[in-house]
Amino acid sequence: MGRVLKWLGIALGSVLILIVISVGVVYAISSRAISKTYTITPAPLTISADSTSIARGRHLATAVNQCLNCHGDNLAGKVFVDNPVMGRIYSANLTRGKGGISGEYSDLDYVRAIRHGVGRDGKLLLAMPVDAFFHMSEADLASVIAYLKTIPAVDAVVPPKKVGPLARALYLGTDFPLIPGEKLPHDQPRPAEVPRGVTSEYGGYLATIGGCKSCHLADLNGGVPMEGAILSANLTPTGIGKWTEADFVKAMRNGIRPDGRVLSAVMPWPYMRHMTDDELRALWTYLRSLPPKDARGR
Repeated sequence: MGRVLKWLGIALGSVLILIVISVGVVYAISSRAISKTYTITPAPLTISADSTSIARGRHLATAVNQCLNCHGDNLAGKVFVDNPVMGRIYSANLTRGKGGISGEYSDLDYVRAIRHGVGRDGKLLLAMPVDAFFHMSEADLASVIAYLKTIPAVDAVVPPKKVGPLARALYLGTDFPLIPGEKLPHDQPRPAEVPRGVTSEYGGYLATIGGCKSCHLADLNGGVPMEGAILSANLTPTGIGKWTEADFVKAMRNGIRPDGRVLSAVMPWPYMRHMTDDELRALWTYLRSLPPKDARGR
């Protein structure tokens, strides 16, 4: 019996050593990626302070890019997560108030952060959805920056970020978007601007810069775990089924499906409802043009 207990103790000790080593490796690899610095020199943008540009930027930031969803209705930042296993991640205060970044950022700093996900210190921004914003046109990005420079100051000092062990493990083992800027082709030439209109092409542009592909995958066939047992919807014709354009617009405006069910709270329809009729129609036209696909994992 003593020998058995001895070997059980050795086995348990070995397991604990392996766990400690594994945690150390996870921290070492993830810390190297988080701490890596990037030298990004974006081409300068012409930022117009006219009322038309600012209004366009406000619309994009609210309805399409949904900046308020992550940074709060006053854009002064809010908590994403704050617990020992995932860490402590707050979105930035985008205003000129105490703790805000607007008073310090130059136009190029804004471009570097929004398009490339790189902060003024050269490090990648945590959880910044630049996989969507990277594809914004020059004009739209300039308009968003023009708007951000006008928002009222709010004093809100954001606590320092801290990445927990589970977030680090998910980053290394899955497609968890801890530092999306890491995978961007930063030197890729800018694409031609997509003309606005009720077209599949413009709808695809809106779906991309609006982050639809972040939750519903590049093919928009969904099936990605979101919160609890909720999976992102399949937005291809396979998933849309018999929905009509009117059904889609109503769902985006009111958060109600054709069968009367309420859309999941994960779906940012409270922001998307501010899209124009033509934008929603363009988005619908694009979704209907997609190749039918089953959801991921089916």
